Parts: sequence; C-alpha cells; structure tokens
Amino acid sequence: MSLLLDLSGLALVSGSLVLGLGLASWLPSWLTGGERLVIGMVLAIVGLSMVGYGLALVIGVSTALVLLLTSLGLLAGGYLLARQVPKVGMAFIPRTWPLPTAVAVLALLMGFLFIRAVEVMPDAWLAQYNNTWSDWSFHASYTTAFIYGHNLPPQNPIFAGTPFRYPFAPDFASALLVGGGWSIPAALIWPSWAMTVLALSGLILWARRLTGGIAAGVIAVTLTLLGGGLGFWFFFGDAARAGLITTLLHIPRTYDRFDPPVNIQWYNPILSYYLPQRSFVFGAAIVMVVLLLVTPPLLHTPFFDWPETVAAVRQSWRRWTLNAEAVAFLVGGTLAGLLPLFHVHSLVVVGIVAACWALLFPRPAWIGFFAVMLLLAVPRLLMAVPGDPGAPPEHQYPRWLIGWMSGADVPAWFWIKNTGLFIPLLLLALLSPLALRGRARLLIAPFSLVFIVANLVKFQPWDWDNSKLLVFWYLASAVAVGAMLVRFWRSQAFGAIGASVIWLSLVASGVLSLMQFLPPQGPSYVWFTAEEVQLAADVRRLTPAKAVFVTGEQPNNPIADLAGRSVLMSYPGWLWSYGINYNQREADLSRIYSGDAAALELLHRYHVAYVVIGPDERSTLHANVDYFNAGFQLALHTANYQIYAVPPPR
Repeated sequence: MSLLLDLSGLALVSGSLVLGLGLASWLPSWLTGGERLVIGMVLAIVGLSMVGYGLALVIGVSTALVLLLTSLGLLAGGYLLARQVPKVGMAFIPRTWPLPTAVAVLALLMGFLFIRAVEVMPDAWLAQYNNTWSDWSFHASYTTAFIYGHNLPPQNPIFAGTPFRYPFAPDFASALLVGGGWSIPAALIWPSWAMTVLALSGLILWARRLTGGIAAGVIAVTLTLLGGGLGFWFFFGDAARAGLITTLLHIPRTYDRFDPPVNIQWYNPILSYYLPQRSFVFGAAIVMVVLLLVTPPLLHTPFFDWPETVAAVRQSWRRWTLNAEAVAFLVGGTLAGLLPLFHVHSLVVVGIVAACWALLFPRPAWIGFFAVMLLLAVPRLLMAVPGDPGAPPEHQYPRWLIGWMSGADVPAWFWIKNTGLFIPLLLLALLSPLALRGRARLLIAPFSLVFIVANLVKFQPWDWDNSKLLVFWYLASAVAVGAMLVRFWRSQAFGAIGASVIWLSLVASGVLSLMQFLPPQGPSYVWFTAEEVQLAADVRRLTPAKAVFVTGEQPNNPIADLAGRSVLMSYPGWLWSYGINYNQREADLSRIYSGDAAALELLHRYHVAYVVIGPDERSTLHANVDYFNAGFQLALHTANYQIYAVPPPR
C-alpha cells in the first residue's frame, strides 16, 4: 500500500508533465518552443491545483483525488498531444544549445540548494537555512491541514476558528503530493524547486524577447538570486582581522542586512524569497508566464494608438472572433486573477504593469485580460484585504509608508547602500539607447512604478514586507541592468573589466551571505526531532481530524505542522504580520496553561479538545502540570510530551 501511495504522487507529477506538454503544443505559434514549455508547465500545475481544490471540496484530499487528477492530466495532455503529433517533435527541439544549457545549470544549482532545505536524518529533520526552518513551518501546517485535518473549505489552522486569508494554493498543491504518499519535506521541496526553475527560465526567455539574446537574462538571474547592496564592504574588515581564508571558510556574519545606522534592508533574495517563500516562487512563475504571453504582441503594437484601438473595439462588438492573441490575453488575465490564491503581492505587480502597458500600447485584447482578472481576483481580495478589523491601527493596511525602511537616511543614499550601482545602471539603460531598444525600455519602465508605490504605501503590517513588491521591480529591472553590463562587456577590453567589477559588486553581498549556509560551514537547525515526528503520527492516528489543540507559540510546532491539526494560536510573529489581533487569545492561552480558575471555561469557549505540554510549554508558558494531571485524562505521551484530553462540558 505504501508503494502504491508513493507511485500515485509520482504519477501526479507525470500527469502534470504530460498536460504541460499538451498545453504547450497548442499555444500560439508566435511563441518560441522554450516559451511554450514554460507557459504550458505553469498552466498545468496551476490548473490541476485549482481543479483539485474544487474536487477536494466535495471528496476531500485523498489518494483517490490524486489518481483522479493524474487521469485528467494524462488524458487531457495525451489528447492535446495526439492532435498535434506532426508539430510537437520539431517545436520543442532547441536549435541552439546556450539556452537549454543555462536552464540545465540553473536547475542543477537550485536543486542542490532546495534538497538541502530539509534533510531527513534518523534522529531529526534538519533545516539547513534559518529562513526555511521558520517559514516552512507554517507552510507545513497549511499543507498538512488539508490532507490530515480535512481543512476544507479552509479555516486558519494556526489561529483556529478564523477565516483563512493567506494564499493557500501552493500549499494545497503540496498537500496533493502528501496525499500521493510523498513525505512532507519532499512535498514542500520539489514544487518550490520546479516553480523557481520555471520562473527563472521565464525570466531568461523574456529577456531574450527584449534584447535578442540570453546574456542579459542570465545576468538578470544572477542578480535576482544574489543581488545586494554595499554590505560586502564590511567583509574586508573582517578578513583583515581574521585572515582571508579563515573568514571565507567561517563567514562570521551576514553581509546583506544591517540595522540602523548602517541600515541595509535588501536581504539576499535567494535566502529571503526563493528558498523560504513558497507563495513567492509560485507567484513569480505565474507573473513570468503573464509577461511571456502578452509581450510578443506588444512589441509590434503602435505606441499610444488609441483612435485605431477604439475603432477596432467598436468593430469587434459587431463581429467578435476569438483569435490567438485574444486567447493569450484571456489566459494571462485568468492567471493574474488567480494570483490572490497564490501570492497577492504578485497581483499588485501585474495590475500596475499591465495598466501601464495597456495605456502605452492599447489593444482590444486588453479588455478580456482585465475583465477576467477582475472577475476572478476581486472576490478573494475582498476577503483577504484588509486584515483583521480588530487589529491596532498600526497593524492595518494599506497605509502610507513614505521611504519604505529608509528611516533617517536620505532615500537616494539608502537605496545606493541597499542596491549598490543597480539603480544608476537601471536609469542609464532606461533613459538612453545604449543597451535597449525604445520598445524594450518602455516595457521594463513600468516596473519602476512598482518601486515607487512600494516606497509610498505598505501592504502588510510589517514594513519590510513591501520587499515582496520590490523583489519584482528588481527581477524585471535586472534585465535592463544585465543588458547594460553586456553593452559594457562588448565595448572594449576596459569595458569588459569594468562590467565584471560592477557585476561582482552587485552580487558580492549575496554570495558571501549564501556561503554562510553552504558546506563546509553551513549550520543545521533541528526542525523536528524523531520523537516529534512520531508524536505527530500518533496524533493523526488517535485524534479526530478537526480537533482543536492548545499548544505553545513556537514556530516549529509538531501538532500544527506535522499532524495537521488546528491550534488555538501559533507563532505571534506570523499572526501580527498578517494583521491578526491575537492579544486576547494570547492572554487566554497563558491563563489556560497556568491552571487559572477560568481555564476549563476558556477551553470550552474555544472548542479545544486537547492540551499539549512539551518542552516549549514548560519553559515559555510555565505549564501547571499538576493542574492538568488532577483534572484531565492523559490521552497520549512520549518522553517529553504529554497530551491531555479536555473534559466535556457538564
């Protein structure tokens, strides 16, 4: 039976691949083979996830659902491929090898980094990056809540009994793989890796559309993964004190983040986004597909030709046809409309950029794009934004945030410290014809409006979270900076040297910060011990799927993350960043663990079925073990954990 489960998860991946190839074969001929492959694969993953979610609302997440989705993928993909047999073989065979070679190298390097995200050892599950240790804890709780907690339609599993505003689709996709027999670490790792490779491959392909080659795109990938500010300057002082080799082998600190007065807040993207933030990599892949779908027609659209466009729209009302361009824009609008389920900040980016593009390059197809996007996105946005109305004013959003995190710094100096020569190079590329054609400059320029908006308005309670917008400005603008560096490189010998030095200055902080987490010096963080993994398995086996638990507030919580059970409240650092007012619940949690006279009444009020006492509950919440031993039945225990059943109301 276990082998069947493992194979069903693998079969779902195969179904996604076949469906992706089938969809790619039917995409417009004006897309290149590489563009069609990226678009088709993302469409398949997003489509099966959404269809799976709709079916799960009826039949739940199970092996049967996984096999059903596999069958749908194989049948639909096989049918599409069979109808295009003469064209399929030639369409996807590369005519040159630099692009597939670059993608293969990218996939291998990212695979190495993602495989290390969580390693399953006999005595513990180890996280090799501090950000995956924390961020993947709540992603694990969302994933397991679908499969083990039957959390459909979803409620917030880390703040039981409240609406689920977080974009849950990436974790639902992983829940399908867990339902197919994959381990929790594998189900988190491989979809994140796949969407990262698809997003960055899409970036290279989009850059090729704008520049005519892949060099600028490859440079853009290095920048969007490793780009940083001037923090590397402090490395020279550290090396002077300890020696260069010693410092390189034992990186003493990160060089991508410094509190004021240094005030460098642009963290290494690969450590802050691509590895830990699963919603971001899904959002980035979807954004790149939208760009790939709509950019080719825009490269040939007359600039600001509104009279002709209005006339075409009037004509289309009388004789409407669904051509390849209209389909491409409708598909792009559909993907954009689904973004609130995957990554809300990505929708803000697409909305700003698409509005600018529609204004500069009007086409009738934009009507379908925005109509579908708004139809799908608005209902979810009304639920997700703003946050908890009961939260303090400073935690509500959107709100003005002038200068982002610049604080006492002059904004211009703040951004030089945080991004080095990136912005000067970007301005040179956008304001001069040295590296890009005029049309390419106009297509990249609207991302600078994203930068401006992120420096004026905050979209979550935590100011730093505006970087979830800024990272897209940086990603797209890196194409222009990459084109500028290629122009320098090709100019003359001194230009090549200068381009190399500039590129090194842009990635040095990121490289040094990443080295801190790589062998031979990379630290390991215990995500869950073998005891906690077994405890979660016992909880899944012995307690009802929808039971609510009271636990401590640590990020890595075996009950929420591995057992898939809802908890009264989890880590406060997540809750406030989502705009949730947890103050009353936190006070009640303390009263429960202290054995307060109202403890039992509070447990009944929150519909709690079990109370967990483990190392964190003892050390942080000072759990009154005698109180629970006296009046509660011990339902489950291990060497370090006791789980008590809450007596029913009288």
